[in-house]
Amino acid sequence: MALDSQRLARFRDEGGFFRLETRALIRVSGADRLRYLNGQVSNDLRRLKAGAVQQALVLTAKGKLCATLWIWIDGESFLVEPPVGLVDEVMPRLERYAIADDVTFDLVEEDTAGWHVFGPAAGSLTSGREIARLGLPGRDVEDAPADPWLEATPDEITYLRIQNGIPAWGPELDADTLPQEARLERFAVDFHKGCYVGQEIVSRLKSVGRVNEMLFGFQGTLTAAVTPNKYPLQNSTGKSIGHLTSVVETTPGQIAALGFASPRETETVFSITDESGACLGRVERCEFPLILA
Repeated sequence: MALDSQRLARFRDEGGFFRLETRALIRVSGADRLRYLNGQVSNDLRRLKAGAVQQALVLTAKGKLCATLWIWIDGESFLVEPPVGLVDEVMPRLERYAIADDVTFDLVEEDTAGWHVFGPAAGSLTSGREIARLGLPGRDVEDAPADPWLEATPDEITYLRIQNGIPAWGPELDADTLPQEARLERFAVDFHKGCYVGQEIVSRLKSVGRVNEMLFGFQGTLTAAVTPNKYPLQNSTGKSIGHLTSVVETTPGQIAALGFASPRETETVFSITDESGACLGRVERCEFPLILA
């Protein structure tokens, strides 16, 4: 179903909110918590201020993603929020190198902040934690906001994420993703901090400046039903240059999408195909933030 352009305009001008999924968190405590955790993640926790949330990555030695993380200070501890469903993989990864360090890791079953307020609406709040879940100013709060703000639907949340180039675990991100492929260095990497697992690869990619594919926004037409499949993209010569990942219908027959394409591809308009190669539509590659056509 196509999105409501008037609601999207209100989200842009006024902001909105949505319910957060139940998230398992990891509490990191102990005298060495800052030194140890800072040596495991890609951002510099020494810059983290109380009441704010920092995005970071935990990587393999080959520089690929184990997970994206949100991290904040909670008293004498750090709280770490991995993507929903990944806590059982992230916990042992964070614990792996803690040998003689005074640091402990405990599972917190559920975060108490149940709503996320984004855009201009977040600017009127002083409670909660500052966090840019959609690439917009935002806050996590405990209570549902009252009228007149709109509650965003899942498709509207996906559109706002697409518009601002925010990749999600599953559609865009997995264990084969390099940070620069998904442009995660914009928010989640500090190139001036000390060593962490995977840093050498991330720094080398910054120096060389070459990845085989990169996250882009796309707008165009799609004649088939929108599904979660990764639609292949072809240039005018029929060469495969990437694929779409997250897709929403903005108006009947018109879509906005995230996807990956070769950064060295000179064409900007591509055909969407199915697995048989049949054309399903055409899209234009766009920079972020997307302007709704």
